[in-house]
Amino acid sequence: MPRIPVVRTIVCFGDSVTQGTPVVAEEDAFPALLGRRLNARGARRGLSFRVINSGVGGENTDEGLARFDRDVAAYSPDLVVVEFGLNEARYDAKARTYEEYGVSLRRLIARLRAISAEIVLTTPNPIIDACHVYSRGVLFYARRGGCNRHVAGYAEVARKVAAEEGVILCDLYRLFEDEALAAEFAGETDEYADLVTLTPFIRHDDGVHPTVRGQGLIALGLYRTIVRSFPRLFEAAGT
Repeated sequence: MPRIPVVRTIVCFGDSVTQGTPVVAEEDAFPALLGRRLNARGARRGLSFRVINSGVGGENTDEGLARFDRDVAAYSPDLVVVEFGLNEARYDAKARTYEEYGVSLRRLIARLRAISAEIVLTTPNPIIDACHVYSRGVLFYARRGGCNRHVAGYAEVARKVAAEEGVILCDLYRLFEDEALAAEFAGETDEYADLVTLTPFIRHDDGVHPTVRGQGLIALGLYRTIVRSFPRLFEAAGT
């Protein structure tokens, strides 16, 4: 009889960066890219990966928590990728302080542990201020040194929470920032920190959402993190 593959379930839980659409096609969003790569690896080991896209555009972590049972726990996931933080950096009703964001991340980690899911926490990706229309001329961001500097604070909160809670971190902020630094090294810019060279990875018309290439960068970072940090996910039953 043919061998029945062992199925591992991964939920990608986050905002519009996770959702992907309508900025990129569903098949080009990082959950789909990650799923294809994990299944290619798993096929050699009698494993199948079901990767669920539970991203909803415009949400902060609190709004994600409100749909946790339906969009995360209902799938009985082996592992959950948590990607929030950009909407906390808004200046409207979605905004949350760094402290509030940290509290919400800890609540989410506690709920994931209650369902025995492995966790990968990400930092938000950076914002290209020069391309981010509503961050220019808004006093809220001017007082914070710009929108991206404000987002960098949420990235630092995610790093701190991951370290203190003992969960695995995939640092998307630094992943993108490293691409800008590589561009400076290659002589493509005199100053990587303005992140303008990231337009192949982050849409030039909004400065926030990853392009197809940016989604691929996220998928690669997560693939690297999962393969290295969770080898047990790739063990077939009985091994």
